Amino acid sequence: MASQQQLKKRLKALMAKPENQVCSDCPERQPRWASLIVPPPGSPPGALPMGAFMCLECSGSHRRLGVHISFVRSVNLDSWKEKEVLSMENGGNKKVNAIFEAHLRVPKPEVHASGPERERFIRDKYERRKFFDVNVLQQYYAGGGAESSSEEESSSEDDVPSKSSGRRAQRAVAPVRTPSAAAQKRVEARKKRLGQLSGTPKAAGVGAATAPPPAAAPPAV
Repeated sequence: MASQQQLKKRLKALMAKPENQVCSDCPERQPRWASLIVPPPGSPPGALPMGAFMCLECSGSHRRLGVHISFVRSVNLDSWKEKEVLSMENGGNKKVNAIFEAHLRVPKPEVHASGPERERFIRDKYERRKFFDVNVLQQYYAGGGAESSSEEESSSEDDVPSKSSGRRAQRAVAPVRTPSAAAQKRVEARKKRLGQLSGTPKAAGVGAATAPPPAAAPPAV
């Protein structure tokens, strides 16, 4: 069984990630509270909660959601269990926001937002699930995640050539045409004539070697 020191060390490693250094529900930095969000509809059986890090103000709104939606813990003040730390490792602000803010069309609360404004947004996000996307949730459980699916879509689009590029390629590469029968006959006839000329002996006096004159007879004695 892991000690509190070991569990807190794992929590601090999660908090050191850039995605977890800002509250999941507002721009407040250095969040020190955590919410273990109950698996939403579409999660596989036996799925762990998803943990998100948040500021003190947003944690109060999460606590008022009820434990059937969110279970709030202090990173520094509370004692942690192994399963709770596993839930935090299963989540993270990037993953939680990708799922629960997939269709976000309203601004998130500011740091100095009023309590009612903050709580209205948090209830819309987690209780009413107005911005929730079950497809993104299932992509995470399938092992792909939202980023990889978008990357696959963009890469598949890059692999498909556009119509304009296809037309440019067709203009650049001209098709190879087969010579006609008449042209082939002319080529064969030309080859035959060249062969006959190469077999004809050369005319005398043109390029032929001249035989030396006969030697003179010796004078009679």
